[in-house]
Amino acid sequence: MEHQNLEKTTSTTPMLLKEDKEKVVIITPSNGVGKILIREDTILANLQGCAGCGKTQFACSGVKKQWSALCWGKQSDKKYYCLIVLLSAAFALSLIGSIFFCFTNTINDAILSSMVIRNNSLAYTMWRRPTVHPLMKVHIFNYTNWQRVKDGLDEKLNVQDVGPFVYSQHLERVKVKFEGDQLSFQERNNFKFLPDASVGAHFDQVFVPNLPLLGVLAKASSLSYIVQLALATTLSSVANHKEAFLKLPVQRFLWGYDDSIIDIAKPFLSIQGLLNFEKFGLLVTKNGTGSDRFTINTGENEKNKMNILEKFNGEPALPYWGSPECNSIEASDGTIFPPSLLDRNSTLYVFYPNLCRRLPFKFIKEVEVGDGIKLMRYGMPEDVFDDPDNNPTNQCYCQIDSGECPPRGIINVTECAMGAPAFASFPHFHRGDDILRTQITGLNPDSESHESYLDIHPTLGIALSGKSSLQLNIKVQKSNAFGALGFLKQGIVLPIAWIEMSVEELPKSLQSLVYHGTYSTAAAQLGLTVFCLITLTVSSICLFVIIFRRRRKPCATLKIIPVDTELKSQL
Repeated sequence: MEHQNLEKTTSTTPMLLKEDKEKVVIITPSNGVGKILIREDTILANLQGCAGCGKTQFACSGVKKQWSALCWGKQSDKKYYCLIVLLSAAFALSLIGSIFFCFTNTINDAILSSMVIRNNSLAYTMWRRPTVHPLMKVHIFNYTNWQRVKDGLDEKLNVQDVGPFVYSQHLERVKVKFEGDQLSFQERNNFKFLPDASVGAHFDQVFVPNLPLLGVLAKASSLSYIVQLALATTLSSVANHKEAFLKLPVQRFLWGYDDSIIDIAKPFLSIQGLLNFEKFGLLVTKNGTGSDRFTINTGENEKNKMNILEKFNGEPALPYWGSPECNSIEASDGTIFPPSLLDRNSTLYVFYPNLCRRLPFKFIKEVEVGDGIKLMRYGMPEDVFDDPDNNPTNQCYCQIDSGECPPRGIINVTECAMGAPAFASFPHFHRGDDILRTQITGLNPDSESHESYLDIHPTLGIALSGKSSLQLNIKVQKSNAFGALGFLKQGIVLPIAWIEMSVEELPKSLQSLVYHGTYSTAAAQLGLTVFCLITLTVSSICLFVIIFRRRRKPCATLKIIPVDTELKSQL
């Protein structure tokens, strides 16, 4: 038995002879099988169960204590190495995840990617037929005493703000065409009257300026006096509305009525491509399919250009104004903005086709809506319609040839009104020059309802609520050949109506999207971040303990025993 054990032991020196009785070293292998007798100066190697020891010199100093380790080393343990691999993988993945979720908005970026307007996607379906139906509130200025002014009984015109007449807007984008990351389309609007929300009925009568007559006479004022007389004679004989003011039902004034002056102007306007309606009405071009064609960036390749206008009627800029900045169309339609542009110090732009320009919106404050959702409120600056003396950036909106600028508080939009001398302003000439209000009574320019703002979700870039209030006016330009305008002051600006567009209630589908975009994504981002950090901490600690603090187990032990007792019993 003992000879078998000796044969299985690797040793470079002979075993102890029986006469060497000073000391005997007995090695008990870790498997506990048998005992091996060797000399003190024996070099041991490849002991069974002692992987990784290599060759170890056995010296006398190693046997001073009864139990000492002969060979210290790491046991061959597959479970140990599997655990090292698993912990290393967990450490690496949690480290990557921690960096990923701490320093990036991965989940938000994924949501924004799903908002890109791709063909046949959910975002495209919602974009093409929006479920949000803004309200359009129309306030008409009723000229109560125009006849008394004409008769010389009153000095100033008096207006009465009649409204609101409320309509629900249903929008559909038609004639859609994808061109790479650009998308071209036209808009089809359907406005539905809401009698319960309105101040009166559609058939309520109002006295309003005769817009076709004022427009034609303004055009004729630049012609020769003989041509003006000929036109005046024609109008007096064929025109069905010859006075400076008309009495019309609200419905007809807004959405169209027959006017022989328009019939006379049709051939000329049609040749120039300006006439896109059969009957004249203040809002007739807004109902149905509009003639303007928009081209936007889908955000497919550049997220910071999502829903930003690239072309308007096929052109990358407007032709109306005196500088590239004023002719720029780089703006949103006011519904969606690239989240990368939402900064407290940045200016957002919204394009208004009816105003021939884009308008700026600047950050005002944070507001809270619904379930504690915080939004960024951007408002239209009060100096947006100021003259160049008060707002130098508006110099380019003055007439290019003459350099003439309108009074403070109004901008010239003649180019977008088929040549009629139209001007836009805040309601009731809010922030306008005193001359605009002193010639007309009944205006209330200090009303708080005249503000314009957008409340935008900071993560999604969606405008969840807002209001835009703008007023349309017409300037009187006359000559002595037309007696119908004789009682009106030359250059007086007549307010026509002011319109408020607002979003007051979101559909449930959009409310759910906003809620999850605010809370669920934030919770998921935070949860994944915390999980990765905890996993990173635990895995790093475990790796440190296992690798650097793991105690090595002895592969074999030494035992000092008397030769007479132990050897005799074995020999």
